[in-house]
Amino acid sequence: MRCKYTNAYELYEYHGIMKFNKRRDKMYIVFGAILVLLVFFNQLGWLNPVKSGLRNIFAPIFIKSSGISVKVGEGYEFFKNKDGFFIAYNECRNQIESSAVESSKIYLLQEENDNLRATLNFKEKTKIIPIVSRVVGKNIEQTDQALIIDTGAKDGVAKDMPVIVGDGILIGKIIKVENDMSIVRLINDSQSKIAGAILNTDKSLGVVEGGYGLSVKMNFIPRNENIQVGDAIVTSGLETGITRGLLIGTVTAIENETYRPFQSAVLTPGTDLDKLTLVSVLRTE
Repeated sequence: MRCKYTNAYELYEYHGIMKFNKRRDKMYIVFGAILVLLVFFNQLGWLNPVKSGLRNIFAPIFIKSSGISVKVGEGYEFFKNKDGFFIAYNECRNQIESSAVESSKIYLLQEENDNLRATLNFKEKTKIIPIVSRVVGKNIEQTDQALIIDTGAKDGVAKDMPVIVGDGILIGKIIKVENDMSIVRLINDSQSKIAGAILNTDKSLGVVEGGYGLSVKMNFIPRNENIQVGDAIVTSGLETGITRGLLIGTVTAIENETYRPFQSAVLTPGTDLDKLTLVSVLRTE
């Protein structure tokens, strides 16, 4: 009898273990399926409301247990004390400032690179070697429109040399030269006069003059010649030291009064004369 009891007990224990193992395997399968579904639903974004709700429930608890908390986006950053917060704040501020400085440097380098590329293109087309110069100052007087550049006699700059930007856009002429700096009179200065030509069917000639920084006009154009808005105006080559074909601007308005012997063309300069940083002086030899 004892032997049978022992076998029956062992058999019962065996079946119990088997049932436990089956239940455990089912639990593993269920948990695994739930985990897979949670990952899937999270990828679809269906769990975002649940996560937001849990965050709102537990965030106040962490806030109370922490010295300082700061909301960052949809989450929180926790700091044990005021010193830790200010250290993190200063680090973040330094990173932002450094990033802003680097972005400014990259922008300026890109702008300078574009200008130098255009100057190189002009050099290759015309075989004229330009003297690349930086603008280091500007005359603040309203009646005078002039720039100060960082090249002078030691660099080969001489009076009356034309000054351009980019791929041959005339901005003015050298009016004064010192050893290591020069002054450029811009084309919108009231004393500026440039011999110009309109690229129209009549190949009209005239004189481009500035108007106290407020306007630029081409005057002394014969009244019978046809001018259209949008016509390009370039240097005519009739002026000593200034090569033909440098772009001055485009016609934006025409003034042709019957009582005047000549007509005039109001023009827009080929570049913004208030935002010059890098220019090139053209050698006249």
